[in-house]
Amino acid sequence: MTSPSEFNSAEPAPAQGWRERVQASLVARMPPGSRRRAVATAARETARDLRATAESLRRHWTAPAVAEIPAPPYPLWLLGHRASRTELAAQRARADEVAGGLQVLVVVLPGEGDLGATLESLAAQSSPWWSALVCGRVPSGGSDERVTAVSDADPGAAVAGRLADAGRAMTLLLRPGDRLAPDCVFEVALAVHRAPAADLVTWDDDVAVGRAHGDPRFRPAWSPELLLGDDYVGRAFALRASTILAAGGLGPLADPAAHWDLLLRAGLPAERVRRITRVLSSIPARTTVPDDAAVSTVQAHLDRSALHGRAVAGRHGGVRILWELPQWPKVTVVVPTRHNRDVLRSSLPSVAASDYPAFDVVVVDNGDRTPENEQWYAGLDLGIDLGVLWWDRPFNYSAVNNAAATRSDAEVLVFLNDDTEILDPSWLRELVGWAVQPAVGVVGLQLLDPTGLIQHTGVVIGMSGFADHVFAGMERGSTGMYGPSDRIRNVLAVTGACCAVRREVFDAVGGFDERFRLTGSDVALGLAAVLAGRRNVCSPHAPVRHLESATRGTTVPAEDYFASYWRYNPWLFGGDPYWNPNMSLRSRRPRLRARTEPPPAEWVGRVIGRDLTAYRQRSDADESRRLAAMCQVRDADVAAIRDTHAENRDRFPVRTVNWFVPDIDSPFYGGINTALRTADLLAREHGVENRFVVWGQPPDHFVRSALAAAFPRLADSPIAFYDESMDLGRVPAADAGIATLWTTAYALAHAPGIRRKFYLVQDYEPMFYPAGTQYALAEESYRLGLYGICNTANLRRVYEEEYGGRAMSFTPAVDPAVFSADGRPARRDGDPVTVFVYARPGHWRNCWELASAALTELKRRLGDRVHIVTAGARAVGGDDGGAMEHLGLLDYRATGDLYRRSDVGLALTVSRHPSYLPLELMASGVPVVAFDNPWGHWLLRDGENSLLARRTVDSLADQLERLCTDAELRERLGVQGLADVMAGHADWDRALGGVYDWLCDPEGDRP
Repeated sequence: MTSPSEFNSAEPAPAQGWRERVQASLVARMPPGSRRRAVATAARETARDLRATAESLRRHWTAPAVAEIPAPPYPLWLLGHRASRTELAAQRARADEVAGGLQVLVVVLPGEGDLGATLESLAAQSSPWWSALVCGRVPSGGSDERVTAVSDADPGAAVAGRLADAGRAMTLLLRPGDRLAPDCVFEVALAVHRAPAADLVTWDDDVAVGRAHGDPRFRPAWSPELLLGDDYVGRAFALRASTILAAGGLGPLADPAAHWDLLLRAGLPAERVRRITRVLSSIPARTTVPDDAAVSTVQAHLDRSALHGRAVAGRHGGVRILWELPQWPKVTVVVPTRHNRDVLRSSLPSVAASDYPAFDVVVVDNGDRTPENEQWYAGLDLGIDLGVLWWDRPFNYSAVNNAAATRSDAEVLVFLNDDTEILDPSWLRELVGWAVQPAVGVVGLQLLDPTGLIQHTGVVIGMSGFADHVFAGMERGSTGMYGPSDRIRNVLAVTGACCAVRREVFDAVGGFDERFRLTGSDVALGLAAVLAGRRNVCSPHAPVRHLESATRGTTVPAEDYFASYWRYNPWLFGGDPYWNPNMSLRSRRPRLRARTEPPPAEWVGRVIGRDLTAYRQRSDADESRRLAAMCQVRDADVAAIRDTHAENRDRFPVRTVNWFVPDIDSPFYGGINTALRTADLLAREHGVENRFVVWGQPPDHFVRSALAAAFPRLADSPIAFYDESMDLGRVPAADAGIATLWTTAYALAHAPGIRRKFYLVQDYEPMFYPAGTQYALAEESYRLGLYGICNTANLRRVYEEEYGGRAMSFTPAVDPAVFSADGRPARRDGDPVTVFVYARPGHWRNCWELASAALTELKRRLGDRVHIVTAGARAVGGDDGGAMEHLGLLDYRATGDLYRRSDVGLALTVSRHPSYLPLELMASGVPVVAFDNPWGHWLLRDGENSLLARRTVDSLADQLERLCTDAELRERLGVQGLADVMAGHADWDRALGGVYDWLCDPEGDRP
């Protein structure tokens, strides 16, 4: 930071160099202590911070590889990841509760191998809730009554009969010599105890020969497209017996593709599958399905599904699908360039050699539009429909591609870097064949570097920090702990260097996000497609050569990283489902993750200068002393506010508003989202210039990117910072200032040059704390004389009647684009009732301890009849004994879909504030259980649109059980709750419509 002492002399020295003369001139024009000096100093410091941040980002993220923590040898790693004796003992104690009376059925199919080893591993299970059917002779000495042998020449009928008797039992299909880890049966039972609607559970496995273990295989989450190309699950799964029968039963028991064929025939959606990321079984050898069996298995699936494709053997095993569409859709290939003829000379002819029947190429040229350059394109004789769009604005990768897409009428859009070379004429058929599949979003191809090594086979979020390419630097066809590198894979995203997407999908998600200038929008496009319910794939077939960044180099704008943070956020914290947490994110080549490897959020946080640890409320002595020193006000300060308001009591149009906000954690939720939504409305409807005064430290990248992520119109708003010193000299004058949290009310009270001062009161904030210093300081903020803007009439009454303020109020709403009952899935007979609760144990007012205890009791009462789901930054599991399934942090757009899949919502608060959660659940058609809190009666009516409970575990559990077991009651309350929300809470613009008039005339009539 620059110290004023550097410029502490206005008297020039006798012999001055040019630096001294410049300094003297600056001092003369901007004396120390002047506002001009403060502004100049702030600008210089901001510029310095910008350069430092950009350099830090580039240093960390443009290196050819990231620093790797040495991976442990697999035997040592396995030793640290096996269930301990203590854990196994605890499992034995809980086995009855978790099993819920349902046994796990183990069928040992015919085959060569050490059947004795398989049975020994069963006998060692921590849970006794299993039975086994062995197709063959049980070794002598086996006397376990849970094991039944079938020695018939054709044991298929016996297996089918046992499956019919097993009902919904989870069923393992092993071969002789397979071994289960001692906790396998328990972990399978626990998985379906948490998620009773699950039909399939998968896990990781390894190869065991004697006591030696090696060759582990770590699997992604459920990957339907990968399953079309590879038997990637193997035998490491358990499937409901009823699901096996519904899929047509087992095929020939000796078929080497029997397990693969069964999973394809089952056709399960992702919500019916759960993955256990632990090594729970071992096989005697890692074998592959013979080509003829693999091809016939996949072809049979294509024929059953009426998919127009032909299965053929892959180059290094597995299966490739050659799509044979009845009619190939028109394609536009978009190629951005800076008139780089050196790469276009090889790229464009290779595209022209494609064997696709109907495509055109649009080159978007950001170079100089000269007659010579135009003639160069005109002189190309490629035999294809080639158009050139000249781009004379600053280069923005997203905008360039969007502009070309807008000018195209093609059904499929292909985006291709100019520094690529097509190696296989069938590349467009490969891309388009996958892209037109209804469940698929964005499709990419494997990219090779100039030496022929893999450069890209899909993007993994969190790898190398933000995101990176898996298998980079490996040989094609190589195989390791993540499986073969040349199988089609489901991924969260693919690189924009070569990708395809249907026009309808591209338009539905808004195309490429133009908040990204150069990099990251391709990943954001893939994530948007996932949030829209699609799956993205990357094919290794028809690979493309890529000279990465040959046109524009490797320099990445700093703001692209911050934009990436907000778009990648849920997966940075919660993990990429198509990666496996047992593998390192510090290596593009799959390898074991060391225990000391930090999570990607920690790495990203260091780079962007943020502590990304999930918030937990504090009320200790140090915090209290710090806030007491910061939040000071005298009678004279309050009198000054009163006098300022008296001087400006007449109505006038408000043109500038300074928003005093705390440091932004997430702009998508809660009170800060409402504040930003209000600012956006003021700008959009009334032309107000919003400024943001942030309690934090510059630079402003993080805050500005947060504004842009939630409300793009606010992205260019001026931003100022202040800290605990309450030095507000850099805050610009404004017509109005609005505090948004009690600590910011003290800052606003001291801010000069603001004609009217308001307080956006969205909660009764003293109740955030026990009675004490912080309670007192928060309560005192209501007595500062600020005009109130209160979220609900309840808080307005509190502000006026208890604290003598003057206020208006609004009634909150929901965003119908996110929270809607449209598309609620139909329940299947026998499905468990899904109960949702927002996990927020770091905030005391949400009573997580009561909620979790009540839900654990509900699970004890109803068992597999109820599925309890939590989400939120702190929803990462805990001491609930496996009663709940914790989904972790979700993208805000995904919360609506989660609510629509829920049958009951639990929303607790003891504060006077209007929690948005009941509104959002009711808008999604979900009946709510809440506390009988009078402050919530503005929305919740017991027995009419919700059930209200006493603030005790048993009362909450009783009301939850009542809703879970009474479908008619759920329907009635859900319908009425939805009607109430739609009648009065479905339009934010209408809800906030009176705020601007109140800012202009707070002494007039109040809305």
